[in-house]
Amino acid sequence: MKGKFSLVLVLALLAACAGKEQGDLREALLAKLQDDSDLKDYKLDPGEIADCVVNDLTDDLPGFPGDPRRKQYLTAYARFYSVKGSGDFEKVAEEYKDLFGSVKAAHQAALRMTDYIMTCMGQAIERNGPTER
Repeated sequence: MKGKFSLVLVLALLAACAGKEQGDLREALLAKLQDDSDLKDYKLDPGEIADCVVNDLTDDLPGFPGDPRRKQYLTAYARFYSVKGSGDFEKVAEEYKDLFGSVKAAHQAALRMTDYIMTCMGQAIERNGPTER
């Protein structure tokens, strides 16, 4: 009984830590998606899209919930998505080259965010049905 309680407690703590990093990524996404014209045109909720992206991305990360590398990945994605210019992006890509394997791989990881966003927008549009533009 004591062992099961300890396991549940550890899993809960790991989930809480993961939630913080997910929240940072969600906030970075939400800041950019608030002004997205496509979301406005299709009357999509930026929060819903941000939640979808974070969930899908988290599901695709290597490791298991609570794995310290997942925190690093989520932090990297939040930084990728919150940079202001290409010079800043290059610095961030260089900073995370070891995590992703190379600067090129870090660039590719950042570009995958667009795929996640487009997929989540498509799913939301399908759920909401046709809208007048």
